[in-house]
Formats: sequence, C-alpha cells, structure tokens
Amino acid sequence: MITIVCAEGGSTIYALKNAVERLGQSCEILLLSENNLLVDDSFKIETDLIHSRCGIGDYLDRLTLYSWQVLKNLEEEDYKFVNPLSTIYNSSDKFKTIKILNKKGIKVPKTALIRDYDDAVRFINKNDMEYPLILKNSFSKCGMKVEKPQNDEELREMSKNSMWESKIIQEYIDFKDPETGLYKDMRVLVVDGQVIGGYRRISNNYITNLYKGGGIEELTINSEVEELALKCAEVMKGDIMAVDLLPKDDDYNVVEVNTAPGTKGFRQLGVNADEIIAKCLINRMKC
Repeated sequence: MITIVCAEGGSTIYALKNAVERLGQSCEILLLSENNLLVDDSFKIETDLIHSRCGIGDYLDRLTLYSWQVLKNLEEEDYKFVNPLSTIYNSSDKFKTIKILNKKGIKVPKTALIRDYDDAVRFINKNDMEYPLILKNSFSKCGMKVEKPQNDEELREMSKNSMWESKIIQEYIDFKDPETGLYKDMRVLVVDGQVIGGYRRISNNYITNLYKGGGIEELTINSEVEELALKCAEVMKGDIMAVDLLPKDDDYNVVEVNTAPGTKGFRQLGVNADEIIAKCLINRMKC
C-alpha cells in the first residue's frame, strides 16, 4: 500500500493515485483537511510507503505547521517516506535550500534571512546592490507572499515583522525575455536520478507560478540544464524533485526546489509524469 499525504487534494493527487493503481498497486489518500480526521497520540495508518505532497510551509495560512506535525509523528512509527522528511524540510525552507546549494557550488541569488529593515539595508550595503530586490516568506508556497520592493520606502514597509514571518531578501534576477517582454523561467523535473522533462513558465510579471496564473511552453533541455538539475536533486537528496531556474545571459540561477511539484503542466505537454513518479514510488516501496 502507498499512501499519499496531502492537505486539500487537487488534480495532481488524484492523477498520481490513478497512475499507481493502473500499475497494480493499492493507493490511498490521507487528506489532512478531512473533517473526520483525528490525529491523537495513537494515530497510525496501514501502509508500506508514504509519499507526502505537503510539508512545513505558509500556504494560504492553512494547514501549515499542522501538516508537518502529522508527518513528523508518522515518522515515529518508522514508515518509509519518499521523499525523505529531511529533504522535504530542506526544500520547504527556501533559505536553507539556498545555503545547501551554494555550499555545493551551484549558482543561486545572493540571499539573507532578515529580522527587519535594518538587516535588509546591511545586506544591500554589503553586496552593493540596487533596487529592485525580492522579499519573500522563506516557507511560502505557490508564489504567495513574494514582493519586489523598488525603493527604501517600500522595503521599509514590506519588511515589517520579518523576524516573525521568516522573511528572506534576495538579489533580483531579471529573467525577462528581451524578444517577447515576458518573464520565462524553467521548471525541470527529476525522478529517480533522471530528468524526465521540463517546461518554461511564462507570465507578464515576475511571478510565474501556474497557481498565480502563469502559462507554460515547451522547453528543450540542453546538457547544461540537465546536469544542473541532476546535481540539485543529488545535493538535496531528492527522489522526486522539481528544480526552478532563472535564465539570464546564457547562465542559470537556481531559485527553488520542490519535492511535491504539480504534474498538470507536464500532462499538457504530453509527458506522463504521474506514471513515472508512480513507478518510482512502487520501486522504493519494494526496496
């Protein structure tokens, strides 16, 4: 039995469940928003492997730390997890992701964890930066709570309560396509040590997440992008991982990695990511 743990369902959850079942393996969904769910000190589930599609994160102010607490308590029962919970945490915390990747020589935007406006100013002065900059919640999801201060006044206002909201500040990478005027980043999916596909997320503003209305177009993955994505997955110890890249001047900055990427975009491009992920889960369950 494979159990998919998620907060509120969604098309990827059910597509993945169907893919697992088509391959002849039983699959259940543990929906953490289920009204009748009770997680007490004796809570257990009957399963051979847990695949979490949630973790610690600020997602619409709902089911954030609760999701992580459920997973960590299930960990005490010695269930097998894909991805490992340590990988899920390290990927959920955008600041720690940047730290891990940077230590391994992977190019990332300059980033600081800040308490307030004064910390932000120290970061700007240290790196001799100019506006705009990026300010975001380190545990934000789906492009939520990402801001782009254009001056000191905006930064002062946006950085209020940073210490209590786990905010990070980053250099702004201008990844706008000069030919179209659209913002185009890259999402590459790595499963079980192989790049299985990718696409460009496109938008008329700097937030390209599909959840926020971004579109997609096909991406031809060159050897440099493939090698970079594989290295990120290896460094983060991810069996299933999406790697988000900002292209600029024939170079790439890694801005995030995601252990529970949606598969809708891949389905639109004819890549059966659900089946490939399902095969990975079944193989890990049998190990």
